[in-house]
Amino acid sequence: MLSPEMKKQLREILGFVIALGLVQLCVFFILGRTAIEAPFLKALAGTAAGCAVAMLNMLFLAIGIERAVDKGEKAAQAAMSGGYMLRLAVIAVYVFAVIKLPGIFSVWAAIIPLTFTRIAIMIINLKNAGIKGGDNT
Repeated sequence: MLSPEMKKQLREILGFVIALGLVQLCVFFILGRTAIEAPFLKALAGTAAGCAVAMLNMLFLAIGIERAVDKGEKAAQAAMSGGYMLRLAVIAVYVFAVIKLPGIFSVWAAIIPLTFTRIAIMIINLKNAGIKGGDNT
């Protein structure tokens, strides 16, 4: 289904998403929540759900990219546009559900992880630029 290179990239992004999720949980904990209080459990549920939806979104993107590569330019653009709308709809339904279920999820803890994949990609790109670029002075 996915190429080995795409799987490798998804695993690397997943590692950063998990690390960022753990950092987020530490921040929620430090801000006054303890492990036995309900707010921390809501933050835990929100963080886990947010990280899962963020990675699901990346998986759908990866599948869409791999499928688009095999098509012509116009068909690839149409496929990517359709995939974008599907991924956007999944995120919209998720955000709506999180807002409607405040007894289960901390809204902020559930929404913040949606940015983790972008942050992970930026970190990976910076790391790779440092490895390839070296000192440019």
